Amino acid sequence: MKHHALAITGLILVIFASWASAAEHNEFGMGLTLGEPSGVHGQFYWGPRSAVEVTTAWSWHDWFMTTVDFQMYDYLLDSPDEWRWYYGLGTYIALPENENGTFGVRVPVGIKYHFPHSYVDVWAELDPALRLIDETKAEFQAGIGATFWLW
Repeated sequence: MKHHALAITGLILVIFASWASAAEHNEFGMGLTLGEPSGVHGQFYWGPRSAVEVTTAWSWHDWFMTTVDFQMYDYLLDSPDEWRWYYGLGTYIALPENENGTFGVRVPVGIKYHFPHSYVDVWAELDPALRLIDETKAEFQAGIGATFWLW
């Protein structure tokens, strides 16, 4: 339980630091994430090429998951500016019903499309992960989603 409190405290600190930075850069969006699990996310740009994304999701199998990812963005070769790819490093905490939780690290890699003259992005990502608590185990996560830019 001590590990869960530490992970949640770290997550809260990252959210507040990211929110303060996002307000400064005028880049904050919220959206939907579909996959296993599915949920909502917030994304905060720190600069033109870096962002932090926080996702809170629920599984069909009665568990709750939160991820925090630092992401770096770049444009795809010879493609329009609407297309960008990203990679990063993140953590996750999963809290299954009636069991101990798990904690691990993940490496998100994805592609994002921004609809011209709109406030909407769509994206798809793959996330190789390594569970560290309660056992060490390789995992694989993935998702698709949409982000709606609020300011």
